[in-house]
Amino acid sequence: MTGRVKGFIANVKVQNPHIVTNHCILHREALVAKTMPPELTGVLDQAVQMVNFIKSRPLKSRLFSQLCAEMGADHQSLILHTEVRWLSRGKVLSRLYELREELLEFSREHAVPHKDKLTDERWCARLAYLDDIFGHLNELNAKLQGRNENILSSMDKIRGFMGKLILWREALEQGSMDMFPLASAAPQAARERAVYAEHLQALKERFERYFPRVADIEDYDWIRDPFNQESSTEKLTMKEREECAELHADRTLKLKFSELPLDQFWLASASEYPNIYHHAIEQLLLFPTTYLCELAFSTLVYMKNNRRSRLSVEQDLRVALSSVPPRIKKICAHRQAHVSH
Repeated sequence: MTGRVKGFIANVKVQNPHIVTNHCILHREALVAKTMPPELTGVLDQAVQMVNFIKSRPLKSRLFSQLCAEMGADHQSLILHTEVRWLSRGKVLSRLYELREELLEFSREHAVPHKDKLTDERWCARLAYLDDIFGHLNELNAKLQGRNENILSSMDKIRGFMGKLILWREALEQGSMDMFPLASAAPQAARERAVYAEHLQALKERFERYFPRVADIEDYDWIRDPFNQESSTEKLTMKEREECAELHADRTLKLKFSELPLDQFWLASASEYPNIYHHAIEQLLLFPTTYLCELAFSTLVYMKNNRRSRLSVEQDLRVALSSVPPRIKKICAHRQAHVSH
């Protein structure tokens, strides 16, 4: 789909060489999250095998649920690991860590793979750390989703998370693990700090590799705050810089800037400042993630259920995905009038 030689993007650029493309930030963040030292990779693989052993067998799933209910657990089931779901890994580990005592009891009568690891304090400490770090990564992932996200705000969040990785690594070197509450409470956590620090450093390096534009995001501050005199415009053409100088003095647009969303503000300035408008809108039009596509797929799956009597969903899907609320009463009145005639 996105191959530079024969993929969709390459074919589009044959027709329009000036088109701007962007790799989904959610996908890049998911690729970064796969970076782990061997010690943690082994723990993750073993945890997934434990979970999938139960979740792939309906009888064992029911027996495990009964056991959890009898032991008074807050949850009665594990979560199946699925690679294609962005938040899957963090939720799987969180639920497994929560139900590790119940799983240990269940393993006394069932051949759960790697069940001896549930009594290994070092393994449990590493599992707790994975639960914590994937919780942070899931939190970042959720922040990157939404209808109103743009490439600038998304890059700010990535940059902020990279700063936290540096802060966490420094804290680990000083002996503090307050940012990882589950790992800090686990036995033998102190002995594992070197492994955690190595993982954080690897994450930071991978973020820098997959997000090279983060360092240049300040060059677009003039788009987010065009009335800030300190915003750098050095990389703009002379004509664009002249328009920026005129815009600084436009008090009418300054009042609009405080009232309108960012994209609406630049649309309002298109006729008076066409050069910087085109430059700004090129950045704001970029889809930072595939969130809207995923939203459409989720809506389609929800609509095509076994209670639906019609196969066609085109019109209903258009209404469900539209940001404009349908005027049902007016539509019904129009149809009724048409039928009566």
